Amino acid sequence: MTNTALVGRLVQHHWPALASIRSCFTPKPMMSLSHKFVLNRVSSSKTEESALLHKLRSKANNIEEIQMAAECMDHLAAGIDTTGDALCFLMHELSLPRSISVQKRLHQEIIDNPNAKLDDLPYMDAVIKEGLRLFPPIPMSLPRYVPKEGRDISGYSLPGNSIVSCQAYSMHLMDTSVFPNASEFLPERWLEKEGEAERNRLFFAFAAGGRGCIGKNLALVEMKTLLRDIYGRFTTKIAPEMSSDMSIDDQIIASRPKDQKCLLTFQEVSV
Repeated sequence: MTNTALVGRLVQHHWPALASIRSCFTPKPMMSLSHKFVLNRVSSSKTEESALLHKLRSKANNIEEIQMAAECMDHLAAGIDTTGDALCFLMHELSLPRSISVQKRLHQEIIDNPNAKLDDLPYMDAVIKEGLRLFPPIPMSLPRYVPKEGRDISGYSLPGNSIVSCQAYSMHLMDTSVFPNASEFLPERWLEKEGEAERNRLFFAFAAGGRGCIGKNLALVEMKTLLRDIYGRFTTKIAPEMSSDMSIDDQIIASRPKDQKCLLTFQEVSV
């Protein structure tokens, strides 16, 4: 899949003259449904207190509506597309015969705690973390500049303004003392107190620090909501006709299943 928006930005950055010519022959895109929805919500006077828009209005009254809309769109872009990719990988894994015990335990936790808040379901949290560890939707390197005064990292002296990077895919697999059997899907590892700090330190699905993913909280809420609604009522299995390749495939700015197809069957659990 070609990301034409990304191509356009690269052309604009490296060859601005060419970009101006290109724009003359490129049809002006129609406003997307998401853009219309966000702009309409920003114009609305009523918002829930928990909403991002409410916080933007209360923290800075001098922010213009278009700036509020841009902030909301940033969160949507960061917390929706990649969330769908992550859920695709995770639900495929949960539907495999080797993960049936995980699916059963997840279902049991959900039905045993029907009124629990999303953050009060520790096994579901462990399932999501393990899915993001094995199938990070942003697996590639994230470059950063070394501060101008330089840094010593792991015994290496790095000059200022040089570029360093690390990537979630490697961070989640390389240290088997922190993640034993690193290539296996084992949510229970996240429930153990021993080694908890080291596991969290190497968990890099949303990057880390001040440049971490702004869509993290939205993404986690979406994943928890969907998993609770599905696995509280259904079991899932791989569809008999499913033959697509589910290996991670680099899509420039995200990762998706290589064949971009995952077929599952849903069976309602009898109460």
